[in-house]
Amino acid sequence: MKLAFSLLMCLAAASLMPVQAATKAATYEQAQAKVNEEGYILFIYGDGWDKRAKAQITALYNAPEVVKAAGKAVMMLVPLPESMNEQQKATLEKTMGKLALPHVHSKHAFPAVVMYDKTGRIYTWISGPAMVYPEAGRIALTISRRKAGLQKQLQIMAAAAETKGEERAKLLLQACRVENLERPDRVQQLIKAADPEDKSGCLAALNFHNNPLGDKVKDMKLAEILVEMDKAIANPLHTVQQKQNACAFTIGTIRRRVGAGGSELIRKYAQQMKALNPDSVLGQSADIVIRDWAPGLQYVRGWAPNTLPMQGVPTELLGKLPIDTAGKYEVRFEPSGGRNQARVTRVALYDGDTLVCEDTRQITLTSPASYFVQGVEMDNPRIFVTFDNAEDARDTRGKFIIRKK
Repeated sequence: MKLAFSLLMCLAAASLMPVQAATKAATYEQAQAKVNEEGYILFIYGDGWDKRAKAQITALYNAPEVVKAAGKAVMMLVPLPESMNEQQKATLEKTMGKLALPHVHSKHAFPAVVMYDKTGRIYTWISGPAMVYPEAGRIALTISRRKAGLQKQLQIMAAAAETKGEERAKLLLQACRVENLERPDRVQQLIKAADPEDKSGCLAALNFHNNPLGDKVKDMKLAEILVEMDKAIANPLHTVQQKQNACAFTIGTIRRRVGAGGSELIRKYAQQMKALNPDSVLGQSADIVIRDWAPGLQYVRGWAPNTLPMQGVPTELLGKLPIDTAGKYEVRFEPSGGRNQARVTRVALYDGDTLVCEDTRQITLTSPASYFVQGVEMDNPRIFVTFDNAEDARDTRGKFIIRKK
């Protein structure tokens, strides 16, 4: 009976012990003697200039759930002075050893939890909003997920080492795409060595930021740019962030080239940007872009160089249209100035999304001209106009008149 009771107490005690609890070290030299495949986790705070952070980071460093999440990693508590004298520099150097702080141009802030693999490479960090009110359970969960991400990345790198050519390049790119992790060291050179001609497109995808054209964009027509940008947005090798960046670049290009005349396309790319990730900064900005940069073609204002629709793009005539009953309607274009003459190729009447009637004569407005559409009883009459002015022939203005014949 006593033996059974003793065994039960041992099992209960074992269940309360942390699994593979992390080791703590005061300096890099001490950590070196204890480091293993789970690497290092540094808890860094501003010393002498951020007292609140010192208390928060120290509490995290000692929190049981954080220690448990750290597993077998070596934990270090690192005070970071703001303006260091020689003695402070020497102290920090002794503490950090060969472990570097995040690069000055990276998106980090202190306080931070910085995580290193066993070679000393920074593979992730937790900072910014997450550290404003760093609740121990939430930070512990983040640490666990980032450590799992590292194992995933290492497994992909191991698989890549067993392959060659384009297949290896694809695996190396995949290793760069593990969520919230930094790229493996020298991965760009490794991809280039595996696929020197970049037949897989992985090197281009790795280096893609917001457009595949570079400075060539300055000498290209807008229509040509849009073709290439659509390819970039559809490229399966690009991340959601890269695709959103491409949408933002496209919106900015349209805005600079044709102003509000590109409203239809600005709206299209803004909606794409939002659909890719509504919760991101770019996703949240999409509605503001549409509101401020896509006013459209207004019936009461007519057209002008900054509102003339893009060449060949059917564009809705917005506002309250004087179309209320069935019958034949005249849509009259009255030019009022500008160096160029407006060219119109189509006027179409819709009931909602259903085409009712269209007039597809091509007219250059050297003087006022009229298009005619035949309407039926409609719940939601809409007029779409297609202009055919090239990018360098947009200096034209005029007004619309709609009346029943």
